[in-house]
Amino acid sequence: MKFKNHLFFGLIFSMLILLSAFAYHKNNQRKIEQINIDFKNDRSKFLSPSVVNKLLIQIKGELPWEIKDSLALNMLETFLENNPYIHNAEIFSFLDGTLGVNIQEKKPLVCVQGKTGYYMDDFGSKFPISKSYKAIVPVYEGELEEHQKNELLMLMNALNQDPFFKRELKTIYHKSNTLFIGLKSYDFEVEMGSINKLNDKLARLKVFCAYQDNNELKKKYRLISLKFKNQIVGS
Repeated sequence: MKFKNHLFFGLIFSMLILLSAFAYHKNNQRKIEQINIDFKNDRSKFLSPSVVNKLLIQIKGELPWEIKDSLALNMLETFLENNPYIHNAEIFSFLDGTLGVNIQEKKPLVCVQGKTGYYMDDFGSKFPISKSYKAIVPVYEGELEEHQKNELLMLMNALNQDPFFKRELKTIYHKSNTLFIGLKSYDFEVEMGSINKLNDKLARLKVFCAYQDNNELKKKYRLISLKFKNQIVGS
């Protein structure tokens, strides 16, 4: 009886090994016949499925392809993520011979207009201005120094959390290491000073803008300064 049990389990184990070997062999023989490219949230601004398809063909050649293991897929993901407009790429192969490609483009936060213009996303990653798509985002005027980047990102993040400032923000620039912003509906420039107590400064600015909107005899200001504690100074 014990011998029969050993024989039975031995046969089962052998069959599992044979099935695994067969599946491994079939997987290695599998070829990619088509590519299905999707953009996250159906959002493609700088690239298109045809552009991504051409990028893949540049590195792999014309279909069909052999995809033998996950390492090959990881290499394709890394290749796509080296494109300046791609934030993240995920690639899957399916048993029917389809290669699934999910692309997340970088989202421009601000356009830096220095000697060489470029976009920057909320991670601080730079990418070129595209000829095929113009993003409607606030403009940073002048050269952005590396030590000023985090300050700009913190300011942009705070402004974008408020629907009013997200809608109104037009320009940003540094002058004498001080941040200034310009708003679309107002003629004055705003001196932010440092980014310390930023939420308090934005709250004061929002109250001042509301006062300007509701005051028919409002005085014309060229500059509004928020750098002084608990004050708004106009000139």
